[in-house]
Amino acid sequence: MTSFRQDKFDKFQKDVLERLSETNKLLEKICAILVSDQLLQECVSPSGEARTSEECAEIINESFCAGMCLSEELNSHAQNFSYQKSEFFIGMEEDDDEDSVEDTESNQKDDDEDLPPSFSMVF
Repeated sequence: MTSFRQDKFDKFQKDVLERLSETNKLLEKICAILVSDQLLQECVSPSGEARTSEECAEIINESFCAGMCLSEELNSHAQNFSYQKSEFFIGMEEDDDEDSVEDTESNQKDDDEDLPPSFSMVF
């Protein structure tokens, strides 16, 4: 029974790797087509004059660098958002340490003692 599961898992891994390889080949083709398209568009200036290969390369290099900067900025904002989200939901996370759970419970009891007797908090 164990060898059947192992064989099934191995087959699954091979299928995933094959599909990833196929996807990577397709992505490489898409990237090549996009770069070729950009090269063709940049070969002619907006005024209709032909550009030199150096000018085209410089324009493409600048657009690539701008894209990388935007990507880094997006990643930075995503990390900042994740941090803010984790800070906002700080009380909602489940801790694996029992000590931290006990500390939280004792802090809640201390907080409850400061409240007037007619008011109780439910979590």
